[in-house]
Amino acid sequence: MKVRVKFFATLKEVFGGGEREVELGEGANIKDLLDTLCDSPQCRQKVFDDSGKPKTRIQIMKNRLPIQSFDGINTRLEEGDVVSIIPPMFAG
Repeated sequence: MKVRVKFFATLKEVFGGGEREVELGEGANIKDLLDTLCDSPQCRQKVFDDSGKPKTRIQIMKNRLPIQSFDGINTRLEEGDVVSIIPPMFAG
């Protein structure tokens, strides 16, 4: 199945652009997607914490809804889903 992933702000540099289409196996979830996307140490450092979980300050959305509204990183993906990955924003 194919999903579209959108990257914002500093993550555009990390992932080499603002958008990418990713091919995943049926039944894949957000964790599978992140593991596929983060194929370099620099990327893994930006997205994952030291324990291997996505950093809590990075916002991940599935079809414009936060993944916490579903099943967190275990949220299942379906053909045509749009996942947005947004880095933390700092004021001032």
